[in-house]
Amino acid sequence: MNLPKRVNKFVIADPNVCIGCATCMAACYESSHARGKLAVPRLIVTRSKSGTMPNQCRQCDDAPCANVCPVGALEFSNDNIELHEEICIGCKMCTLACPFGAIRSEAEIMPSVNYTMEPKYNLGIESQIGAKSIAVKCDLCSGREEGPSCVEVCPTGALLFVDSQNINYTLMSQKAEAAVESFVHVALKNI
Repeated sequence: MNLPKRVNKFVIADPNVCIGCATCMAACYESSHARGKLAVPRLIVTRSKSGTMPNQCRQCDDAPCANVCPVGALEFSNDNIELHEEICIGCKMCTLACPFGAIRSEAEIMPSVNYTMEPKYNLGIESQIGAKSIAVKCDLCSGREEGPSCVEVCPTGALLFVDSQNINYTLMSQKAEAAVESFVHVALKNI
């Protein structure tokens, strides 16, 4: 039985090229806001002793987040994992299930709360009375004709948008070239 080949689209970062400038986060924030989504970046630039790079949803083929979502707010669709913010109940099951820590919870204003009477709300806190907590993850800038904004603005080219057309050629050819160069270098050294 031949199953149809499906490869989810995703954005991947090269930590050897990333300079940690967070331009990708700013572009993601702007794109989210322009598309009517919760205006927060869907990726976070992570810094460690070994380097920096953005951490974002890997759009897993068998996504644990979509498998545990009790209301179907996360679903397999259009060769990626789609989040429907409007039906997310903020249970945070997806944040626990994600092996990469690429989904987090953020808060948005609830229409039933009069914020002019309660101005002390800090919506950056995950759970708070009067604010609805929802999941936030990379949506590949769904609906944006140019594709993911983070890839477009990265000044060093550290981010690469991968889909079924370029996954084999782009990623495999780079790995193959590096492997051949390494082999040749070692072989010449031993001559």
